[in-house]
Amino acid sequence: MKPKKDELFLTAAFCGFLAVMLVLFLVMPKDSFSETEKRYLAQFPTVSWESITSGQFSQELESYMADHLPGRNFFVGLNAYAQLLTGQQAAEEIYVTADGSLVEAPVSWNEAAVQKNLDAIRRFTQTMDGNATMMLIPSAGWQAELAHPGSPYQDQEIIQWIYGMTDLPSIDLCQVFKDRDGIYYRTDHHWTSKGAYLAYRAYCENPKNAEDFRIETVQGFRGSTWSRSGLWLTKAEPMELWHGSAITVSNSDTPNIQSSPFYVNRFEEADKYTAFLDGNHALVRLENPAGSGKLLVIRDSFASCLAPFLAENYAEVILVDLRYYKQPVSALMDQEDIEEVLICYSLSNFMTDANIVWLR
Repeated sequence: MKPKKDELFLTAAFCGFLAVMLVLFLVMPKDSFSETEKRYLAQFPTVSWESITSGQFSQELESYMADHLPGRNFFVGLNAYAQLLTGQQAAEEIYVTADGSLVEAPVSWNEAAVQKNLDAIRRFTQTMDGNATMMLIPSAGWQAELAHPGSPYQDQEIIQWIYGMTDLPSIDLCQVFKDRDGIYYRTDHHWTSKGAYLAYRAYCENPKNAEDFRIETVQGFRGSTWSRSGLWLTKAEPMELWHGSAITVSNSDTPNIQSSPFYVNRFEEADKYTAFLDGNHALVRLENPAGSGKLLVIRDSFASCLAPFLAENYAEVILVDLRYYKQPVSALMDQEDIEEVLICYSLSNFMTDANIVWLR
């Protein structure tokens, strides 16, 4: 029986498509970084007898081919929107809320990991001289789904449980953020400057009023949840920079002193959130001649936006990121004569960060 013409046409079209994709894959330049997905792409694996026999080469080759597929962004986006239309999440780890915000999925509860982190904090604070306070930041998903019954985000209950397991004073941001709008970005997991300002007011005894700041709006921000979702048609949103006192910034990775906590050159890069304090560094120091006292903040990336507000009240704010800072924090406190500590983490990072156990 002879094949029908339409079957021959479909077969030829499919083979032609594969041939075109192969040619494009071979001739197109291979980028090392994806501006859209904000990540480094897989590079061609090293060929060795060991990598071939272990299966590592084939795995890395598969990742390389997937990352450099011609039209990859189109196919990733097409798949994300197809899943959304069929009632599924656009990506396994990214949820789309009722108002169209792209938020991280609820973090899985891990009591053992939380207990290890609390034990490390307890050992550290029992030996230090001075006061320590905990500030756990609920997720953007919790805030976006707050009004919906049956929300999978149990941030408030989890934070209260964690606070109940420690004797440290704590800041209840869940109460602060309730019935508030604009606390988090719609395309990123971080809080906005408004959210960080409210946290600053909750922590400091004599915070500055919002009217004391000059607010600069920068357009065109799309954050990490957008880049991981594949929903490329989601509109960009503004970022706000709240300019206050004359604050200088330095960090452990570069000798330069920055005359502002906002690194505006970062707006030309893929990850615009790094405009706050130049992103993550082992140690960052903010100085304000008009402030008084020193504050040490043990932190994750959320504090990059919070620290400029804290620096309005302190002569020095020193940020330590335990993912990169491997020296004893207690020695730093003695060296800097620090008597006040803020332990500031997003709930997700606090429950998953394996570096807090090295706090000493």
